[in-house]
Amino acid sequence: MPATRSPRYRPVYVLCIVVACVTGMFAVIWGGGAVSGWVRDLGMARATARVLEVEEGNARSASVVFEFTTGDGRKVRASKKKRYFESGARVGTEAGVVYDPERPASSVRYDQKPAELLPWCALAAVVAVLSGMAAYRTRPDTQP
Repeated sequence: MPATRSPRYRPVYVLCIVVACVTGMFAVIWGGGAVSGWVRDLGMARATARVLEVEEGNARSASVVFEFTTGDGRKVRASKKKRYFESGARVGTEAGVVYDPERPASSVRYDQKPAELLPWCALAAVVAVLSGMAAYRTRPDTQP
């Protein structure tokens, strides 16, 4: 009776499976984040804010004070926790913000520009598909 060999997984096959899974996961996460950010910002106005003050502290207590001009010309001064603002916020720097035109001071938040994630999402999806195709082509033989 001939001995049957178990199919051996080649390192290239395993690597392709891992790359396909990881990049597919990134594509779904980034794509979902971009779409949810885009939906969340529907109906919001955009402006450029100038950072006036950065209060130092730990991650929970540090805040950024900034000022921006609304579409109708009103100057609005607001404060947000630093963890929700751009990481490189320093006095005098400018950053994009989104706000509700009806209540700009209480609804303002840092503009994360969700559309900037879409090219990275597309790249991750392409890499995931190509890795999946490579995994299929390098799969081990199941024939004895």
